[in-house]
Amino acid sequence: MPSIFQAFIFCTFTLGVTLAQDNTTTSNDNGDKMIGWVSPAPRRTTWSIIWSCMSIFIICSWKCVHLNIPSHEEAKGEWHTLRMHYLPDIPVWPKAPLWRKWTRKVLWMCCIALAPEVGVSIALREYIEAHKDLKKANKRRPKELKQKYTMTHAFYAQMGGIVIYDIPQSSTAKRGQEMMNRIDALEVPQCKMVTSLKDLDDMEVNISEHEIRDLSKADIITKTFAIIQCTWLTVQCSARSAQGYAISQLELSTLGFIFCAFIMHMLWWSKPFDLESRRVIPRLPQCGTLSRLQLFLSMDDLTEQFPGLSRARIGQQQFRDSFTIIDLIGGGSLADRLSSTALYLKLIGFSVIHLLAWNWEFPTPLIQNLWRLFNLGTAVVSILPVSVYVVWRVSERFESMGISFVAIIIVYALLRLGVLGLTFYCLSSMPERAYTTVDWLAWIPHFS
Repeated sequence: MPSIFQAFIFCTFTLGVTLAQDNTTTSNDNGDKMIGWVSPAPRRTTWSIIWSCMSIFIICSWKCVHLNIPSHEEAKGEWHTLRMHYLPDIPVWPKAPLWRKWTRKVLWMCCIALAPEVGVSIALREYIEAHKDLKKANKRRPKELKQKYTMTHAFYAQMGGIVIYDIPQSSTAKRGQEMMNRIDALEVPQCKMVTSLKDLDDMEVNISEHEIRDLSKADIITKTFAIIQCTWLTVQCSARSAQGYAISQLELSTLGFIFCAFIMHMLWWSKPFDLESRRVIPRLPQCGTLSRLQLFLSMDDLTEQFPGLSRARIGQQQFRDSFTIIDLIGGGSLADRLSSTALYLKLIGFSVIHLLAWNWEFPTPLIQNLWRLFNLGTAVVSILPVSVYVVWRVSERFESMGISFVAIIIVYALLRLGVLGLTFYCLSSMPERAYTTVDWLAWIPHFS
């Protein structure tokens, strides 16, 4: 019966769409014609180009940013509330910790959208560190334990998801005593936020990968939307180029962003997304009798004893380390070398992608020359840090190197902002064939 009912619904919907597409019209009492299905105009619009590109920037920057776990007070997300008699408290305004969490997320989204190559460098560094940590941890882990660590465990520890506390060996509980004084139970001399699996070598941690993934807020709907939009734009630009139709500078920039977003997503595939809770694990003493309260302390219990723990979190230190100029010949770890190399290659590559529009049609010759100048400038500025580092190794003037790096970052940011402004300005005047559509692309699912 359910299958028959579903078939009936499907046939009814199909019949309705078919009848709606019939161009036969009738007249009502007012003489207005009744029109059936109205398809969109067979040409692109400026707004459709902007929406298709901006939707990719927004959704991909949201899904690509895998931040570390916020502090405990930020994760609680408290609000200023309005209290009324006989009614529940009404949230009015978020408190400062919640504002910090939201601001951090938005700033990182803007950073990834404007400079996706930075996100690729950070993701690569975190992946290498997690993979190296995982490999060493599984070698040290006793063979009799069936559960092995995975990349999800390594990322979870790396992002500050595990907190361990030591129970004093002097702690005892009287026999037959069901509960213990809460203050005595919270006398924990040491509390530590884990940043690596090596911190758990002397402990038996039973956290399954499924438990960690269950805490992740990644959802299939936004991922599907991002995949559909990125696939459609990539296929559309390829088809338009093959048939000689023009594409906009905004679409070209979006293609470069899609490439970076794809790399970030692959590198962060096993990293939990948007986690806000931590696992609290006690480190058991070698001897002594423990109370139940000592074995089941929560983050709220620990923050009462250690107020500083409420504001503690693992920051994105890789962001700073990714800009560290190292001697690629004989210095730095593998993660340092690969992360820095990836950053500089993506800086140059992202500029080269924009240079594909070298001979495109622009609103004016001045805009075309500015486009060439700004993108050539970003490509040249991208390799300046290596040159400055070589000069510093010869002259050993650290102060001048620091000033040079700051100047390079400022110049690069200004050039990128200039390219961004020109990208949107070019939408004011584009060749007519940029608005011509490829007929068969209408059959590809997308939102525009």
